[in-house]
Amino acid sequence: MPVPDGLDDNGFPISSAATSSFADDFYRSGIDWSSLRAAPAPSEDSGPKENSGGLLVQRSLYQAWGIQKPARREEAGVEVGVGGGAGASSASPATSGSWPGRKRRRGGEVEAGAERKPLACPFYKKIPGTPFTVDAFRYGAVEGSRAYFLSHFHHDHYGGLTKKWCHGPIYCTDLTARLVKMCLSVNSEYICPMELDKEYLIEGVAVTLLEANHCPGAAVIHFRLGDGKTYLHTGDFRASKSMQLHPLLQRGHINLLYLDTTYCNPKYKFPPKADVIDFVVRTAQRYLLKEPKTLIVVGAYSIGKENVYLAISQALEVPIYTDASRRRILHSFGWSNLSKRICSCNQSSSLHVLPLSSVRHEVCK
Repeated sequence: MPVPDGLDDNGFPISSAATSSFADDFYRSGIDWSSLRAAPAPSEDSGPKENSGGLLVQRSLYQAWGIQKPARREEAGVEVGVGGGAGASSASPATSGSWPGRKRRRGGEVEAGAERKPLACPFYKKIPGTPFTVDAFRYGAVEGSRAYFLSHFHHDHYGGLTKKWCHGPIYCTDLTARLVKMCLSVNSEYICPMELDKEYLIEGVAVTLLEANHCPGAAVIHFRLGDGKTYLHTGDFRASKSMQLHPLLQRGHINLLYLDTTYCNPKYKFPPKADVIDFVVRTAQRYLLKEPKTLIVVGAYSIGKENVYLAISQALEVPIYTDASRRRILHSFGWSNLSKRICSCNQSSSLHVLPLSSVRHEVCK
């Protein structure tokens, strides 16, 4: 089918502006990943290198969106918050330059003065035709829900899940189940571990967890209802050819797709994970050749990036130092190749794995 006039190959409007916009530059930078590949060997007759263009300068997002930046709390003399959600009709600040007051959320409730009421679970957290919710723990006991699914162990997905949880069974992968019990002290009677690629019948619905290629224990959730309809909830995932060719996804039509992703625009084209890891390893090796005392620091959430720092450790033949809390989590994975490389002495390795909040110059120097 020919592409309609005015649209590019991805179906997006072609910019007619004389100069490129912030968004255009941003998208272009998102698909140009040639720097990840190993540079070709220089030849003797190679001429002077041409400059491929100036560096992108990220403007203030308020400036990029063409709206007035709200006054700071000190300047306006009022509390500054963010009003409206994703479905709000207008996200622009008031004429005065301040945003509508934000209601604070605590423990699944909204606080506004003396008013306190439970947060309503949004529709996209519910699987229609089933008593299921996915990653909806911050909303407490959801009306009509008898099974709560957790896609993976990152806080923006398990938020609201605590040792006081008593609202129903939690379904997740075995590795995620261990983390929920170990790190959050959730009562094990509510935790229902599931194996990947194995079909389970839950409340009359066939449920299968697939590898999400995200962090350890992350899963894409496949639901097959009694009427034959199939729903797929991706959670956070990294698309790959093997995922696309999974037998369960090859056999039939997906009636409803819950796409949980920050990078939904087709203009984002990320390189394969193996290419990224290879680039990181080569970068670490290059800096260590220049300065053998270089400290390699990898910032990570409580889980995630294990393949990155494991590859660095193997290539440089150095152990992995991290704090006691992360060591406990990593050992719980049961990955012998990783566990044997973890050390507890920060002086014994040039490879340190730190919380993202700690990756600052004053901490690392």
